Amino acid sequence: MLLSHPVETTPTTMNRVLRLVASLACSAFCAVAATAQNQALSCSTNPQTGYIDLPASPLLTPANFTLEAWVRYDDASLPAGWVYPTIARKNFTQGVADWFLRVNANNNQARVLRFWANGAGGVVNVNWTFTAGAMTNWTHVAVTYDGSFATMYINGAQVAQSVATGPLIDTGDVARIGAGDVAPGSANERWNGLIEEVRIWSVARTAAEIAASRTQQITSAPGLVASYLLNGNGDDASPNNLDGTGQATPTYVTIPSLSGPTTYCTAGTTTNGCNASISASAQPSASQATACTLSVAGVEGQKQGLLFYGLDNTGFTPLPWAANSTSFFCVKSPTQRTFPQNSGGTINQCNGSFAVDLNNFFVVFPGAIGLPFSAGDKLYVQSWFRDPPAPRTTNLSNALEMTMQP
Repeated sequence: MLLSHPVETTPTTMNRVLRLVASLACSAFCAVAATAQNQALSCSTNPQTGYIDLPASPLLTPANFTLEAWVRYDDASLPAGWVYPTIARKNFTQGVADWFLRVNANNNQARVLRFWANGAGGVVNVNWTFTAGAMTNWTHVAVTYDGSFATMYINGAQVAQSVATGPLIDTGDVARIGAGDVAPGSANERWNGLIEEVRIWSVARTAAEIAASRTQQITSAPGLVASYLLNGNGDDASPNNLDGTGQATPTYVTIPSLSGPTTYCTAGTTTNGCNASISASAQPSASQATACTLSVAGVEGQKQGLLFYGLDNTGFTPLPWAANSTSFFCVKSPTQRTFPQNSGGTINQCNGSFAVDLNNFFVVFPGAIGLPFSAGDKLYVQSWFRDPPAPRTTNLSNALEMTMQP
């Protein structure tokens, strides 16, 4: 349902328009607001904790392969005996696996991250020796296999590589996240720390691809086989639906988001062909410990506008801004507008911009919706600005999803 009459586009009127459009949408899409959470699988070698079993699908052993995950590893609390803390493994027969990624702590608390790949030409191992506490903080680990090389990356940078021959071999067994072999009497292969955002690909991703996307939450992309967000379950968020099943009562803990701000929705095209694009310098901080500047580029020059945000987009579908408009209203009510401002730049050009120091805004307006924030809370942000010849005499940028950090 759309508003059919023109409106005066002052900031005050804009607020009324947003409330009315959102209230119309609410009748179809409203849901109970809830604090958004980001979770991780919490694992321990002692006591031994739960893990996730994945289905025995050949999709999980493609000829070319990438496995990536965010992890934290506690190398100071390992029990005595033979210990092999495992991030993920496929096939658990002793001395056999399609692939695994684990720490070879052995019986002396060694610090060697090992990637095993069972290729047609034989088993390939890639090892990276790290220092004490090197993975105590969140660390992105990735391994690739392309039939010629097996390669390991830490935080997007290559740290080790071995020569390989031939595609990976699928033995038809199941895969596992958070543990390896758990048979009675076997070595201890539970991970000792946290695991988050496990992804498996049917391509050997490049260093540039891994580095560029490691902070993104990806659920659909060419070559993506499975995406395990580990937000309280082992579900696969990719279209392949390779859902995992919890074993031995896995434990999940709430953590700050590891991803950067994410754009969504579509920017409208203005009268002069501009497409306003929103971004942020960093995720916002609930304690305002980190600077966060919201920016909008590509705005028509010398136009009045502002940024506005909402707290929960659950069940909300972006709405056309007006009949014949290319803009979409992408933030669910209730919304909070920020300072009105002028885009600067040159009239009829696309060189205008807006900027908001989010921490400063929260200081100046302590009654803004959402305050006080907690780590894990979400913000959905969009920009509105005048464009007199356009439908409803205004246009909107694309939108930004952000997650509050501590």
